[in-house]
Amino acid sequence: MTLGPLTDAVAEATARAMAIVPRIWDRDHTVWRDDPTEISDRLGWLDAPSRADEVRAALERVAADVVADGITDVLLVGMGGSSLYPEVLATTYGPAAGFPRLRVLDSVDPAAVRAVEQELPWQATLLVPASKSGGTIEMACHLARFRQRLEEVHGAGAGDHIVPITDPGSALEREAREQGYRTVVHGQPDVGGRFSALTPFGLLPAALLGIDLDEHLAPARNELAAARSSDPESNGPAVLGATLAAAHRAGRDKLVLVLPEEVRTFGLWVEQLVAESTGKGGMGVLPVLEADLDGMDAWGDDRLVVVLGETPDAETIARAGHPVVQLPWSGPGQLAGEVVRWEFATAVAGALLGINPFDQPDVQSAKTATDRVLDTGEDVPPAGDPDDVLGDVVAGDYVALLGFVTPGGAEERSLHAAAARLRRRLGVPVTVGIGPRYLHSTGQLHKGGPDTGRFLVVVGDDDHDVEIPGRAFTFGRLKRAQAAGDLAALRAAGRRAVRITPEELGRL
Repeated sequence: MTLGPLTDAVAEATARAMAIVPRIWDRDHTVWRDDPTEISDRLGWLDAPSRADEVRAALERVAADVVADGITDVLLVGMGGSSLYPEVLATTYGPAAGFPRLRVLDSVDPAAVRAVEQELPWQATLLVPASKSGGTIEMACHLARFRQRLEEVHGAGAGDHIVPITDPGSALEREAREQGYRTVVHGQPDVGGRFSALTPFGLLPAALLGIDLDEHLAPARNELAAARSSDPESNGPAVLGATLAAAHRAGRDKLVLVLPEEVRTFGLWVEQLVAESTGKGGMGVLPVLEADLDGMDAWGDDRLVVVLGETPDAETIARAGHPVVQLPWSGPGQLAGEVVRWEFATAVAGALLGINPFDQPDVQSAKTATDRVLDTGEDVPPAGDPDDVLGDVVAGDYVALLGFVTPGGAEERSLHAAAARLRRRLGVPVTVGIGPRYLHSTGQLHKGGPDTGRFLVVVGDDDHDVEIPGRAFTFGRLKRAQAAGDLAALRAAGRRAVRITPEELGRL
C-alpha cells in the first residue's frame, strides 16, 4: 500500500478493526447496531463456503442432469445480488466442455428481452429465475414471458425447463410446486442478496457452467481463515475495510477500482456490495469503475484507488499523490477469495463508520414510486436542461449518468462516451448506471448517501414493445415507469436530478 496522507489514519483504523474481528466472528450484532434487526439474521455469509459442502452434491446433480438432458443454454433472470455474480462467472469463465452456455438478463428494455427471446434455442434452454423474496418485479415479468415461450415449445413439459433459486417459503417456491417446475434450489435465508455470491445463488450457476465447486471455494475458505486473525499482517480483509473507513473519514469517499480485464465484470459486483452497503445516513463509499487515469493529476483529494494485480498504473497513481492499495492477483481461480475479501472488508468498514451494511432503507422508495407511476398511468417527465444540475459542479461532487437503455446498444455506448467527456471537462468522477440494474445497486447510495451527486436520467425510445403475460403493462411501460419512479425518488430525497434525451448525450 502507498497511502501517503492516509498512513496514520489507516493505522489507527486498523487497530480498531482488529479489536472487533473476534466480535464479528461471535456474530455480535452490536458491532454495528444495538438493534439486531437486519443484522443478526444476515451474517450467514461468514460460513457460506463451509455450508456449501452440504449442498454441493445436490447442485452438481442438477447440473449433471441438465447436461444429460441435452440442455445447451441457460438463461438466468434476476436482479442485483441474484444476477451480478452469475454474470461475473459467465463472462470470466464461460462453459466447460460439454456444459451449457450461461446468459444473464437483468434488463426490462424491450429490445434486450426480444433479443434473448429470438437468439436462444428454446428447445434446449433452461430458465433459472433467481430471487430471494420470489417477488422481484423484473424477475416475475421475465419468468412470465419466457415461461410462455417454453410452453409454446414444450407444452405441458415446459416446467422441466425451469429451475428457480429462491429462499424457502417464497412465492416463487410456491409457484414452482404448483406449476411442476423441474426442481427448486434454496438460498440461505440468513444471507442478504448482495452477500449471496457464495451461496446457491452463485453456486448453481457455477455448477451449470461446469466449474468445480470445491476448487472454486478453496480460496474463499482460505480468505475466511485469514479474516479470523487479529494480526493485521494476516488479516487482509479487515485491513482493507479499515482503509476504506479511514479514507471515507478523510473525505476520500470515491473508490476507484482498477481491475484486470479478465475480471472486468467483477467491478459491477463490488460496486453493488460497497455502494448499497455503505450508502445511507448521508454517508457512503462510491465505487468508480471507469476513471480518467490519463488525467489523474487533476483529480481532487476525494479518491482512494484499489488496484487488483500487478500494473504500472499503481505506481503512476501513487506518484500523482493519490493513496493506492494494491491487492495480489493470481488469476480467475482467486475469484471466490476476492468475494470474501470484499464482503468482510465492507462489514468492517460499516462498523467503523457507524453504518449497518446489511440493510437498504432507501431502495424501496424507487419501487414505491414505480408502482405509483404504473397505477396512475403517468409517464416520465419532460426532458430538462443538463446545465440545471451540471452548471455548478464542484470538487467532491460526482455525476451519475443513469440510462434506461438497451444494454450493449448504441445508446449505452453514447452514455460511456458522454461520461468520458464529462470526466475530462468537470474533473469529478462520472459513473454510468444501466437501469433497472443500478436501482438494486448504486440506487441506495444515490438517495441515502452524501448529497454530492448530480443525476442525469436517460430513457431510450423503443421501436417495438414486448407484452408481459398476465400484466396490464408492457416491458416498455415498465422501463419508463422505473425511470420516472427513480427520478421522483431522487427529487424527493432532495437530489439534483434531471431527465435528458439520448440525443442530448452527444452535446455533453
